[in-house]
Amino acid sequence: MDEPVPRRRLLLSSAVWGAAVLAGACKRSETCPPSQLGPEDVKLREALHYTDHSADPQKLCNGCQQYLPNTDADCGTCKLMKGFVHPAGYCAAFSAKG
Repeated sequence: MDEPVPRRRLLLSSAVWGAAVLAGACKRSETCPPSQLGPEDVKLREALHYTDHSADPQKLCNGCQQYLPNTDADCGTCKLMKGFVHPAGYCAAFSAKG
């Protein structure tokens, strides 16, 4: 007889598979092209802890009020910082669309 799957393992597996499905369904690229940013822009990104891949599937750039999608390119932009922003990215200024 099969043993039941522990709850923690089930939740973790669900989160991983959900993120994988979301990434697979998205036509966006793995990474955004490098932006020509000045030193102040780089410092702002660092201060906001921007990353191209969010650790929390509930907090993705494309779910943030500051995200501006770009239908002509793989990556969008942000109202707060210059340069490309990956739709599956994250920064400390995340504010869910509501």
